[in-house]
Amino acid sequence: MFNYNKIDEYQIELTTYCNAACPQCPRNINGGTLNGTSVSRTNGYDITNNEGIQKIVQESLKHNVFINNAFDGAPHEDWANFAQTNLYMAVYDAWKSANKSGVIINIGSVGGKSIVAPEPRFETYRISKAALSHASKQGSQSFKQNKVKFKTTLITLDRLDTELSRSRENWTGNGINLDDVYNFIDYCTNISNNTCIEEITLYCNLEFNI
Repeated sequence: MFNYNKIDEYQIELTTYCNAACPQCPRNINGGTLNGTSVSRTNGYDITNNEGIQKIVQESLKHNVFINNAFDGAPHEDWANFAQTNLYMAVYDAWKSANKSGVIINIGSVGGKSIVAPEPRFETYRISKAALSHASKQGSQSFKQNKVKFKTTLITLDRLDTELSRSRENWTGNGINLDDVYNFIDYCTNISNNTCIEEITLYCNLEFNI
């Protein structure tokens, strides 16, 4: 069993395109730094090309928890075609080859669960998040079937309570508390060794009013 307090490092992939405020990001932990490693385009790790992905893969092998919070560019864009899914699959392959144990956590979106007509065009963010969801669940099945020693968990999120969300016109005063996501990541690293959480979906009542 993992002891969250003893985990030496987290491996997090972020890009400068990301403007979220996820709880595992060093920007959001009491204004301090995370007990681990955060990588981004600004320090030479770029998911938009294979070289950058391989650098992240090699770095991930040094860690026992990998949080894939990469910006998932629109599939029709050459620079980020299913980038978050490509990164996950590359890390998966490397960890399997290394016979590595640990936890991979993919950050998904409820947008990938709803099907909408492509009018006026395809909503590519939904498509890319749906691809990540399917790939992540395949990884969970690999652990269940004893094909790999590491676990894969998908955290599917509704609107978050972040500075960015609060700045938008459709902000209703409600979003998922980042602490709740942080606490679930903590929980994932402390469950029994033989148990893997495939997915958790956090919805928010956007019209909630006490």
